Amino acid sequence: MPIFGVLPHFERGLMDYVALANAALEKRARAFEQLKSVYGDSALSAADRDERAARINTDIDALGAEAEGHIRSAEREAEHRALNARAAGLAGGRESRGQGRDEAAELRSLAQGKVAEVDFDLRTAQSGVAANAGNTKPTTFVATVLEAMRERSPFFGRARLLTTSGGEVMEWPVKNGLNPATAPVSGAAQVAENTAYPKGDQAWSKTNIGAHKYGVIVEATQEIIDDSALPILSILAADAGEAVADVVVADLLVGNGTNKPWGWITRASGAVNAANLAGVTFDNLMDLQYSLRAPYRRNGVYMFNDLAVASLRKIKDSDGRYLWQPGVTLGEPDSILGKPVLTDPNILTAGAGAKVGAFGDPSKYLIRQVKNLRVVRSDEYGYDRDVVAFKVTWRGSGDLFDLNSVKALTVTA
Repeated sequence: MPIFGVLPHFERGLMDYVALANAALEKRARAFEQLKSVYGDSALSAADRDERAARINTDIDALGAEAEGHIRSAEREAEHRALNARAAGLAGGRESRGQGRDEAAELRSLAQGKVAEVDFDLRTAQSGVAANAGNTKPTTFVATVLEAMRERSPFFGRARLLTTSGGEVMEWPVKNGLNPATAPVSGAAQVAENTAYPKGDQAWSKTNIGAHKYGVIVEATQEIIDDSALPILSILAADAGEAVADVVVADLLVGNGTNKPWGWITRASGAVNAANLAGVTFDNLMDLQYSLRAPYRRNGVYMFNDLAVASLRKIKDSDGRYLWQPGVTLGEPDSILGKPVLTDPNILTAGAGAKVGAFGDPSKYLIRQVKNLRVVRSDEYGYDRDVVAFKVTWRGSGDLFDLNSVKALTVTA
């Protein structure tokens, strides 16, 4: 995965990028209004309506991607300024010893061959004293990798994240629901004097969460490494984070538990069935959302394949109002029935019994990651091209620990 000559652009200020992102989102919202007009224009033939709708949908997707690009540029600009400020502090002697490791310097030493490998702890103690090891903060390199993974899939940033010091198999309790022998709501009841209390035992099981290894090799030319002005730390971290995220998030969503995590979508029980994705109705989505109890609905999100969005944009309620609403401010996702819509290309779109969507609370899904993110340098890998390779390794797994928290939308065909 080469990164030859890929440099962030810092020619605009943060406010410029924010303004550009907001402008793209406003255009996107107007395009959706045009799309609704096309769908509602009875004077158009079916072929003309489909042709115009396809063109507008393409514009909507392009404007969404443009807004995301401006947001990423703003984040890189902010990181660039932070690194400059940090460098200025070091030059002026304002950063004292013991305040934390300089990961940029460590990675540069790795790139220059001064050290063979570097371990970047997911949490690095601020003090060398063992008793203070709990007083921790995320390290810069790992924070950049994880941020790239969150950008690649919004699910990663909404799930519960647990960091462990080793990769041993963990037994984790799974909440299956209330014991059927108790009352259907909680098992609680009015208690008379000198009468035993009713039991409201939960039905529990357990899952074993191990640690699966994921990795990628990224490359950089020697010229890039020798350019001291290049923020190689952020480029390498973002590149590795996006590459690893593509495979990690796929397993966290649709993994089957065999030598990989149990996926969030895989664990979701089917609550609503439709003929096919194009046939999903307002009633289907309403039934799906209210198949969960109120505590789960509060943090609930919809999740579909990116290709499903075109169908979702056409769904109306009983009064003829469109359910899908575009996000019009920075950081605000599109929504259906007031709940965020997240997308991922790994979710199925067809197949008998296929889970083509889900509604649930991602915070009830546990992502377990092992402490160290390892970066190893190799000069031999690309010796004939004067290319240095960096191998990045991430270990972790995941599983749903509350089976009541997510329900799936399935299709017949």
